[in-house]
Amino acid sequence: MTLSNGVRVILKQTDFKADEIRMRAFSPGGSSLFPNDEIININVMNDVASIGGLGNFSNVDLEKVLAGKKASVSASVGGNTEGLSGSCSPKDFETLMQLVYLSFTAPRMDNDAFTSFKNRLQASMANQEANPMTALQDTLLKALYLVHPRTIRMKADMVDKIDYARIMEMYKDRFKDASDFTFIFVGNIKPEETEPLIATYLGALPSVNRKETFRDNHIDMRQGDYKNIFNKKLETPKATVLVINNGQCAYTLKNQIMMSMLSQILNIMYTESVREKEGGTYGVSAFGSLTKYPKEKAVLQIYFDTDPAKRAKMTDIILNELNQFANEGPSTENLNKVKEFMLKKYKENAKENSYWVNMLDEYFWEGTDMNTGYADIVNSITAKDLQEFTKALLEQNNRIEVSMTSEETK
Repeated sequence: MTLSNGVRVILKQTDFKADEIRMRAFSPGGSSLFPNDEIININVMNDVASIGGLGNFSNVDLEKVLAGKKASVSASVGGNTEGLSGSCSPKDFETLMQLVYLSFTAPRMDNDAFTSFKNRLQASMANQEANPMTALQDTLLKALYLVHPRTIRMKADMVDKIDYARIMEMYKDRFKDASDFTFIFVGNIKPEETEPLIATYLGALPSVNRKETFRDNHIDMRQGDYKNIFNKKLETPKATVLVINNGQCAYTLKNQIMMSMLSQILNIMYTESVREKEGGTYGVSAFGSLTKYPKEKAVLQIYFDTDPAKRAKMTDIILNELNQFANEGPSTENLNKVKEFMLKKYKENAKENSYWVNMLDEYFWEGTDMNTGYADIVNSITAKDLQEFTKALLEQNNRIEVSMTSEETK
């Protein structure tokens, strides 16, 4: 449905759970439209904008009012979009709609809650400085994005620079125009009951008919080969290693499936070679993802902890096996194992409302159908397809290796 104020509504009825309706809403723009010098406010915007409650209700009062009802909504401003997510039982659909309406029109300020938030944040930031993983995070951010102003980490001395009034202004700016919002509802929906409520509440949302999309702020990953191995005094000696490959890659269902297969097969291979054969680590985690906006990109990250004395050897094994995969592809046994798992998981997912919310979100936001033909594509992918996919990523020669290690004990 398209409402008179421009709001687009997608409904999908399911019979998976009698007591569940899930909602997702999005609109292009997000925090990308705010300037770089607002980064401190951007970093805490979602936490701060929600601390005061809605309308006449503080968060504590809101909990009391909602006691006995099953309805919740959270609004947020992401990098490229602003939006909401929520869920309810069918009988509480009107409450869900009321919460959505208030999230747009009546975010509430509460100075006491903000002061309390700042104190908690300052304490946690101060503690963070003593955590060695913070040094790793800082080094990794610098390695990946050089020193892009939008990738700074919040620190204790920045907390006093948070501007509550400005954050509320920024939040209201993102939600003052519902005309380019798409709402997706999936679950036990009875159109004759829900449609009048959708028309009443979503149809009354403010609309100024802005024509906008997100801005590419060029938070691009470092290109080329980069390595940084640094020492850090640790209570328990260990080395933490991250290897990240990135490159251009078309955002398609087939590529998405191949990236998932690559990650899963690497995890199987590394468990055998690094954990079981070498006893070099409790586990290696390989994780790959594709993004569509602001640019089509693939990222493959490999992460593990090991003994400092074994770091160099384990890293060599990891990289050699990755290169071997790019040259020879996976074994038939590993490929079949992963296919079987993915097809089983797909059958289970197709009976979940959350899965369909994600699929419809992909379709209406990224413009990509990530569901139709899924099983056929999984079955059709060959070892050669995977080998070529991996080779195409690695041949772009964008590899970042960051290791934090305590001094090797002689």
